Amino acid sequence: MISIRSWPRRALAALGAVVVSLAGTLVFMTPANADYPGFSINHEVRCTADGTYQIRWTILAETPTTDATRYRFVKVEVIPPDTNIDPIAASPEGVFPHSLGEPVIGSQALPGTTTYADLIVWVQWDDGYYETSGFSGGFPLDGRCGQPPTDPTATFQSRCDGSVLVDLANPPAGRAVDLVVKTFPGSFSRTVSVAPGQTVKGIVVPGGFDVLSVTVAGERESFAAYSWAFDPSHCVVPDIRARSTCDELVIVVSVPDVGLYLFVTFDPNHGPEQRRTIVSGTTVDVSFPAVAGLAVTLRSDEFDPQVTRLNGPYRWERPAGCADGGGGGLPVTGQSTGGVVAGAGLLLGVGATLFVLARRRRIWFTV
Repeated sequence: MISIRSWPRRALAALGAVVVSLAGTLVFMTPANADYPGFSINHEVRCTADGTYQIRWTILAETPTTDATRYRFVKVEVIPPDTNIDPIAASPEGVFPHSLGEPVIGSQALPGTTTYADLIVWVQWDDGYYETSGFSGGFPLDGRCGQPPTDPTATFQSRCDGSVLVDLANPPAGRAVDLVVKTFPGSFSRTVSVAPGQTVKGIVVPGGFDVLSVTVAGERESFAAYSWAFDPSHCVVPDIRARSTCDELVIVVSVPDVGLYLFVTFDPNHGPEQRRTIVSGTTVDVSFPAVAGLAVTLRSDEFDPQVTRLNGPYRWERPAGCADGGGGGLPVTGQSTGGVVAGAGLLLGVGATLFVLARRRRIWFTV
């Protein structure tokens, strides 16, 4: 038999009580379950103009661990603790106000300096079963709502030809940075120096990539990424018609009234190209001198890429009835044909007369 002195025995008993107490506390405060498939806590957050976070919480129970159909919140814990989420609150014993499949929605307002928000609920089902752990929807916040931004930003606009326009901005409160715009896959990479308060617009990134990223030079992680997306509002399907005359090829472009400017390049295989800025809702005629084999190709970043016929080529076809020399034929030079024919006829008549007179011996030819 082992004998233990009274004071160590009392100390061990006290320690055991503390352990049991802590164990009970840990059981009650089991970490909230964020992965239970039948119960979810979701949030939507926005930073308002007055510098506060507005959070919309949505609780949805779909598949309980029992055959119950209703439930109540035994306990509701909110972080930060000095706030509440109206009207989400614990229900009295025996009252089960919430049904399966019906969302419970609450709102919460937090200061713009908040860096973490959480809603934890402990649930009892109407058959008496208690969930052994709470359900959590916690998430971090940047704590800068309402404060001037200090980090650079990038905005993107897809163009119809597969390229992207990139605008880079550095807030006044930021620091001078070199920003690297690059594509993957692809060889495009451009470094742009942006001073505090400066905006660099209209960086054209050619198409043919999967992901476009913007990174602060020297850092590994990008702060912005983008993939090209077709946007019909930026693409135009104009009505393009071509007509041939004996002297020229005329291309007529009619742009629908969609509130856009259309920048079109007309590129002929003979002669210099022409460029036009066409206002939507108008029609423009562009002419090219007729040349045998003439073909004109059109290019525009605003053309709908899915309508390939817009680019042409548009060909000159010589109309029937054009006079010789029309449309780039060989030119006619020298005296007119009528004069030559008349002169030949006169000489032929004189020769015939002399021949008849010679047969009648009225005229002798001497050499």
